[in-house]
Amino acid sequence: MVGCLRNNRCILFGVWILGFLAAGNLLAASTDSTEFTPLFKPNVIIQRTPQTITIDGNLDDLGWNAASQVNNFSEIQPGDNTAPPVKTTAWITYDQSNLYVAFRAYGNPEEIRVSLRDRDAMFSDDFVGVFLDTYGNQDWAYELLANPLGIQGDGRKTRMTEDMSFDAVFQTKGKITETGYQVEFAIPFRSLRFPAESSEPWRITFYRNLPRDSRHQISWAAIDRDNPCLLCQLGYLKGLEGISPGSNLEFLPEAIVSQRGYLRDDEDPTSAFVNKNVNAETSLGLKYNFSSNSTIDVAVNPDFSQVEADPAHIDVNTTFALSYPERRPFFQEGSDLFETWMDLVYTRSINDPSLATKLTGRYGKTNIAYIGARDERTPIILPFEEQSEFVGGETRIRSVSNIIRVKQNFAEESHVGLLATDRRFDPGGSATVLNADFNHRFLQNYRIRGQFALSQTRETQDTSLTSEIDAITFGKDDYTSEFDGENYLGHALYTELQRDARIWDVDLNYREYSPTFRAGNGFITQNNRHHFGGSTEWEFWPESSWIDRYKSGLHVGYIWNYDNIRKDQWIVPYFNATLIKQTHLNVHYIASRERFQGIDFPGIRRIEMNINSEFSDVMTAGFYVEYGRSIARNEDPPILGKQIQGSVWTTLKPNPQLVIQPELDFSSMYHTAADTTIFAGFILRTRINYQFTRQLFIRFFVQYNDFYGDIDFDPLLTYRINAFSVIYVGTTHDYHDFGTPASYIRTGRQFFLKFRYLIHL
Repeated sequence: MVGCLRNNRCILFGVWILGFLAAGNLLAASTDSTEFTPLFKPNVIIQRTPQTITIDGNLDDLGWNAASQVNNFSEIQPGDNTAPPVKTTAWITYDQSNLYVAFRAYGNPEEIRVSLRDRDAMFSDDFVGVFLDTYGNQDWAYELLANPLGIQGDGRKTRMTEDMSFDAVFQTKGKITETGYQVEFAIPFRSLRFPAESSEPWRITFYRNLPRDSRHQISWAAIDRDNPCLLCQLGYLKGLEGISPGSNLEFLPEAIVSQRGYLRDDEDPTSAFVNKNVNAETSLGLKYNFSSNSTIDVAVNPDFSQVEADPAHIDVNTTFALSYPERRPFFQEGSDLFETWMDLVYTRSINDPSLATKLTGRYGKTNIAYIGARDERTPIILPFEEQSEFVGGETRIRSVSNIIRVKQNFAEESHVGLLATDRRFDPGGSATVLNADFNHRFLQNYRIRGQFALSQTRETQDTSLTSEIDAITFGKDDYTSEFDGENYLGHALYTELQRDARIWDVDLNYREYSPTFRAGNGFITQNNRHHFGGSTEWEFWPESSWIDRYKSGLHVGYIWNYDNIRKDQWIVPYFNATLIKQTHLNVHYIASRERFQGIDFPGIRRIEMNINSEFSDVMTAGFYVEYGRSIARNEDPPILGKQIQGSVWTTLKPNPQLVIQPELDFSSMYHTAADTTIFAGFILRTRINYQFTRQLFIRFFVQYNDFYGDIDFDPLLTYRINAFSVIYVGTTHDYHDFGTPASYIRTGRQFFLKFRYLIHL
């Protein structure tokens, strides 16, 4: 750490950042004298409409006559609760079955950014919608959005994250007009969760996204940048009476017909290609609402295979397992309840369940959630000090998982919680974790967080499962990496003190994972470590014609193991800016000293730069590059090499229906002393989408992995009725380069037809 501070490049970089800070103070000194009164925590009183409303985007139904009108929106970014550059008006009303919302978004229709896309693929467009906290307790809120053609996007905003994988069923239609565009929403009450009787009003804000030279974010409820709790600042929706979530029972039947083929020996290109028989499977999902506060979901023989393949990652220089986002709807609803600052619940570890159940209940400020599953192919992640190992790829390991969470909210953005996870394996053995956590926000801008987890691992007695793992010992009692029936306890600890405010943020955190800590239902890839870190950051919003905001800061960290041996230390100054044309610039400089496999590497130095720009509706582009000295971890022994890696991507939209997205990821490392290349390669992928109608589209996905000589080609035709009712017709083709003379040989192929339909009773 001291060495970096003596390094001229570190000093020059710090001076450069301080120069920007000084300029920012001058730019931020001016104020906007325009008279405008933003609405903080405003109220809207809703009335029931006696007339029918048809969702067609026209706003001419008599039912809108009883709607409450909402005006006086504020620009919250980049403006600071200033008058927005365009006018927006919204209306809201309801009947027995639906909440109705309409927007009239004024502006030049020729400047509107719009595309005919699949749902959740319109976030670069103009769009409008609502944030809706139906419990009124600032714990989480629905995000229900639509672009000018009515293409939907939805998600869930929680205190910790924004989950855009969440899906809901609602109706939208939109149209572009001479004065801008307008959109109608019908949000069924049966798609929402809310208390049947509550003295707390719902919380709401009406929102508009206006992407032009800057991305203007416009909200009915003004948002104070000095208050880190966004959900605490929503307006109030009052007057709803006599409503209920409606149907107590939903069915989600599903059928899949598939046929696959594969190369009998994936290492021998001359081996036969095996064509399996056509296979047909059915599954059933069931949702039952015990009340407006509690719901149970059951999935029998679910097909949780993903239609959308995970993109390949460059993993030639990593020693840890890679995680992937959860896309399966069964696990998405209520996922916020299982969130903690350690990854103790990773639902993708429930890989191939034959039966799964989920229970969620929200009772005032008390939340309860449960997941239980019988898994037929269980992946097991074994964390160690400098690597993680994976068991259960081709081996069929069965298990039963039980996960329960209780969370009690209090005050604003504060909670205490308990979490228990337990996994029992058929060959014998178990993995259990007990956890307690808390989060308390005080003095508006400060929060303190803490979490403690205790694990007990009982290994199965089957060393064949770990036969391909190198022998590793860990813990004071020298436990082995083999599955030889050992039984041990472990613990993990996390604590953080944070200041989050308008200009200056500070964060101090400490975490530790004992050498014997494991999480059978989580994603813990490393243990035997103490980690202390801290950061400070300054952010400015200058009144400038070329920069919307920028921030610079400094991050430091120190890691040591349970033998009190230093493992890593670093200092990272950084600078981020949002420029005109929706251009984002990020620059980081890393100075690190790491000990890996007993070797000290004091000379780790890298600079990282990322630029991403949505400068046009027709084309967006960006790149990321990292250059400097890094450890070649898979060399024996490891060495310090010169590495360059990064990505280049673009999105081309020749017309509103066609989107082409090529991307190139590359990485190479050079051994300067030996004048040799340690590794070099790239992954090139292209995704092409063509949308025939709102419901029907075709997608082509092609990927070439130069590191392994693999080519994947996956066309898919989709007809989507709503978020849960859909028909897929697709095929996958995998090829591998075996070299001369065989060249590329097909190693796998699949055809499939998948149908799913949501039934309300």
